[in-house]
Amino acid sequence: MVELTEQNISEIEVLIEARGVEMKELSYDLVDHVCCMIETKMEEGKSYTSALEESIASFGKNGIRNIQEETTFLLTKNILAMRKTMHITGITAATLLLLGSIFKIQHWPGAALMYVLGGISLCLLFMPLFLAVRIKEKPGKLSTISNIVGMLGGIALCLGILFKIMHWPFASILMNSGGVLLILIFLPLYIYQAAKTRQLKTSTLVPIIVAVAGFSLMFSLVRLQSSQNVRTSRGNYHNNINQNTESTLNLNTLLISEIENDSTINQNVVNNINQLALSINNLSDDINWKFIKSTLAEYTDEEIKNKESTDFENFSNTMGMLNSIQNNEEGLPQLFKLIDEYKTAYTKITGAEPNLLINNNFEYYLDTQSDMFAFRFVLRDINLLNLQIQQLHTGLLQYYKGKVS
Repeated sequence: MVELTEQNISEIEVLIEARGVEMKELSYDLVDHVCCMIETKMEEGKSYTSALEESIASFGKNGIRNIQEETTFLLTKNILAMRKTMHITGITAATLLLLGSIFKIQHWPGAALMYVLGGISLCLLFMPLFLAVRIKEKPGKLSTISNIVGMLGGIALCLGILFKIMHWPFASILMNSGGVLLILIFLPLYIYQAAKTRQLKTSTLVPIIVAVAGFSLMFSLVRLQSSQNVRTSRGNYHNNINQNTESTLNLNTLLISEIENDSTINQNVVNNINQLALSINNLSDDINWKFIKSTLAEYTDEEIKNKESTDFENFSNTMGMLNSIQNNEEGLPQLFKLIDEYKTAYTKITGAEPNLLINNNFEYYLDTQSDMFAFRFVLRDINLLNLQIQQLHTGLLQYYKGKVS
């Protein structure tokens, strides 16, 4: 079997490059192909020189150069298609996240779905496509490693933020992992690469400063809040709900007294819906006490109130039995039955559906069997729902008062 010498292979490499082949990978493939052609012809009895001339001539006058141009075109076309797809997914992700934020602020339905679709588009489509485009541009080994680490860190961080917004588990792990990759691995590689290529200028320093400052601020917001502030805010939030509910009930009582003797108003209708609102308030209080008593049965009512006011942090973290509030007659099912009746009566009077936001946690509270849940979540959700009903009722009574006036 005929084999070419190292000198022969070097000559072929020079000839291939001389005909306009600049891409190294393509050059290696063409050299290997030409060598095989020459060896085949030499086995047929031809000399190396004539076999080389015939093999090169078989490509035509500009054949090898055309191969280079066609390969470049195909690669460029592929990258352009990827870039176009990347741009579309990026714009889509940014639009969905922006709309999700607007819907969240306005308390409109669909915000969670937009957040999820936008986050998935950003993390699982846009970022991987961006990384693929960067790798296809062949920036070098160090830059490729830096891009991969940076993209993995960015994906983990963005997913962590999405999980945090959606209250899904592992949000903190994802955010911390992404931060570690970006700050401790990606940034050092980025700085080293810039310094090595003597490009450590303003265009390089500004992204570094912004990245470090931004992550530091985010970390301080998420992690560095003092436990005392958290305890205080929880207690204040709980007290504010109770105070707002009490003041709303007092206002409703006043409004009822102002319209109860007016003959132009159907008093039976007003009394019925007012009784529904009061029943919802009373049942909400009863459900809260049942949930508290499910694990604090040995305490008196006064002791529980004292514990709630003086040591709210430990009180709010106490676990209650969910099955204690799932009774159809005196639990959450009855509460939602009364709320549905109130909504129907409200719509019949005003001609409009009441704007009532119901926490998804209630599905868990109703369906979970023999499970424990912290006081602060269950009491918060029940009290907020009751407050919404009482405030809706205030608007309805003011509607009647306007008729009287």
